[in-house]
Amino acid sequence: MTENNVVFSRTSAHREIHSDLERVDAHEIQPEEYEEIPELTEEDFANGVIRRPGLPDQPFGVKPLHGS
Repeated sequence: MTENNVVFSRTSAHREIHSDLERVDAHEIQPEEYEEIPELTEEDFANGVIRRPGLPDQPFGVKPLHGS
């Protein structure tokens, strides 16, 4: 993909999505796109960390904390 029209906003009051969802839905994944990143392994998941704003990092296998 060469086009990037995503707008990131940490201050969105209503958790609005700033992506062109119609364009995303219309995109047909091509075989070469699967070659862009390696397949995730069990080791990747074992070392994974869930990061959420305002909450401490958690190992992937632990039930996530919920913010207040």
